[in-house]
Amino acid sequence: MARWLDFRAREPQAFSTLLARGREALGSFEKPIVSWRNDVATFLGPRKSGFSALDVDEMTQVEWESRKSMTEHLAFYRAHAPGFENAWVMLSAPQIGTRHGRRLAGVKRVHRGAWDAGAVEADEIGISPSPSPRFPNISVPYGALVPERLDGVLAAGKHISCDTNSHGFMREIPQCWLTGQAAGAAAALAADADVLPRDVDVKRLQALLVSQGVPLRQTAPVAEARATA
Repeated sequence: MARWLDFRAREPQAFSTLLARGREALGSFEKPIVSWRNDVATFLGPRKSGFSALDVDEMTQVEWESRKSMTEHLAFYRAHAPGFENAWVMLSAPQIGTRHGRRLAGVKRVHRGAWDAGAVEADEIGISPSPSPRFPNISVPYGALVPERLDGVLAAGKHISCDTNSHGFMREIPQCWLTGQAAGAAAALAADADVLPRDVDVKRLQALLVSQGVPLRQTAPVAEARATA
């Protein structure tokens, strides 16, 4: 990686030519990312779009095309990129993962229009870091976990109710933690009170989450949650 980074810094024209050549030869062309060791390069990709995450035949096609692209990238870098002359594939994901698939149509949703204001939702069940320092933290409402029509179900992780832009960060691991914890707590309260998830007492849910260490900005007193949960 030291040779690659030196090439990128000292020979910008040759570097640009290499990237153009890669795009011409391979179409979608991925660049290496510095990892924890000088002799290990990380590639994030290939990126595929226009396929259905619900169709096993299309997912098989993505799997096949991605593995083919990986071997083509390896051959190209070995032939043309400084530092990669003896490169080999050390590790790849055992199975293709999907970033975007079906998302919930919920009572509420996390959406791009709310980023700038940084408003705190009355039914906040978690606080997500924003996608950029330009925006405040994002208030995640309980309604984004609750289906608009279907009963007896709560969504968590990348399936919550949100728009495409918000999905870019709401699908990440920390956001899956916060929505998963909230969904689990809400499901327990619904079962305990023998009510539907949409009818859970939000203040009680918020107080229970606070008692578990979740930082929230609108909550019932923690003592009340401990007394009633």
